[in-house]
Amino acid sequence: MKFTMAVALTILLAGSGWAQSNETAQLKQKVEEQGRQIEALQQQLARIERALAGEPAVTETTAQPRVTAAVFVQPTPPRATPVAVQTQAPPQIAGFRLGADFRFRYDASIRSASETTTGLQNMRQRYRLRFNVDRDAGTDLSMRFQLTTGAVNNGITLDSDFAGGVTRHPFFISEAYVDYHPNPNLSLRGGRQEEVFADNSRFLWDDDVRFNGFHEKWKKGRVEFRAGQYFFVNPNVFTTPASSPLTLAGVTPGTIARAAQMFHQGVVVEAPMNNVWKSQFTGDVHVYRNPSLIALTSNASGVGATVNPAIGVMLSGGAPGTGNATTSPTNTILNARYYQVARGVYRLDAAELGGNVKLPLSWSVQVARNMGTSTLRDAIMSTISVGRTRETGEIRALYSFGIKDANSMISQLTDDDFGTGIGVNLATHHFRFDYALRKGVVFQNLVFRQTERRSSNPAQSFFVPLGRDTPVTWRYQGQLAISF
Repeated sequence: MKFTMAVALTILLAGSGWAQSNETAQLKQKVEEQGRQIEALQQQLARIERALAGEPAVTETTAQPRVTAAVFVQPTPPRATPVAVQTQAPPQIAGFRLGADFRFRYDASIRSASETTTGLQNMRQRYRLRFNVDRDAGTDLSMRFQLTTGAVNNGITLDSDFAGGVTRHPFFISEAYVDYHPNPNLSLRGGRQEEVFADNSRFLWDDDVRFNGFHEKWKKGRVEFRAGQYFFVNPNVFTTPASSPLTLAGVTPGTIARAAQMFHQGVVVEAPMNNVWKSQFTGDVHVYRNPSLIALTSNASGVGATVNPAIGVMLSGGAPGTGNATTSPTNTILNARYYQVARGVYRLDAAELGGNVKLPLSWSVQVARNMGTSTLRDAIMSTISVGRTRETGEIRALYSFGIKDANSMISQLTDDDFGTGIGVNLATHHFRFDYALRKGVVFQNLVFRQTERRSSNPAQSFFVPLGRDTPVTWRYQGQLAISF
């Protein structure tokens, strides 16, 4: 009896072991099959990455180690990725990264007439198209090109007016530079580019202006040092004739006409407070050489001696932005003998307000002084912005107030919307409201209220195009901005 029970128990245990052995073999077979599938997927992913990067196809691939063991865990439900980190890589063709944006604008500028000033009523439709191309020539060298619309004699806007009959509007090179960055903390750039301290704040520079020259950036921890060297006018005249338009800018007949240049250097310091709030300090100085030649580019006869030889065509008129004070109403000799502009900036940013990431906050204040003169040399601007326009239905509101005296900065380079027609010698209130119709499509509304600061004073050889008695200038811009 005992023997019979022992035999039965042995048979039962053996059958159980055979069943477990069979299940183990099946599990091992499934794991090996999954390993082969994973290997095939890895090879296919590698081919796709090489195709996107524009690399030649590889016929032989190194075999990935097969998975010989698997750990089964309970799957967790997928978590939604925050909108802020959902980025889409720009399209590429043979390693060239492409991008573009289009802006369609209604632009209205209105001012009443007075005894000393003509009225202004300029209502127009405008558009801007920019096409960007970026390419890496190596891990430490990249290039960028930008083609854009705009009038060739206006360097502070890229807009084209609905005018000129049915003739085609031109398309020009706006940016073309090479950037050498041997490490993430050092950048050396040369070509046609944004100014090294450009911040799209409507203070020092217009956001559409581009500079020819070089700039350098070097970052050490939270401190970044910047420097720029830019070239504006190169007359290339060894002996200036008495009849030359260069004499309107103060060049003495019989002397060499020196080039107009600008040198800009300074430092940016990041000062984060916590994971929501951060601040930034900026201090910089930019110095001009022969700035009156820049003013000469706005003179009807001076443009022939400054701009036309450089671009090889004859322009229909001078550059806009004639707000700086000159020593005479008929010349372009600036009232401020030197332009040595020192600037300080404080900026405060919050990633969210009240826990709402759709309501970021940004506030900044900027002050500048032209140390090359003693009168009407200061500028100040404060701007606050709340909200964003990344996704459908999001809104952004902005208010800015600024003062730019007649000798504070070069009017041909500063913002042409904040300073309609003159650039400086003004005080302006700026209101803005943006609404995102969908991702990448934003309806923007901008309003400017501009008043002039000082009138001409012949006793001090101080002449400005618009005086203090000029009526208020209103400007409205309603525009559809599309990026793709």
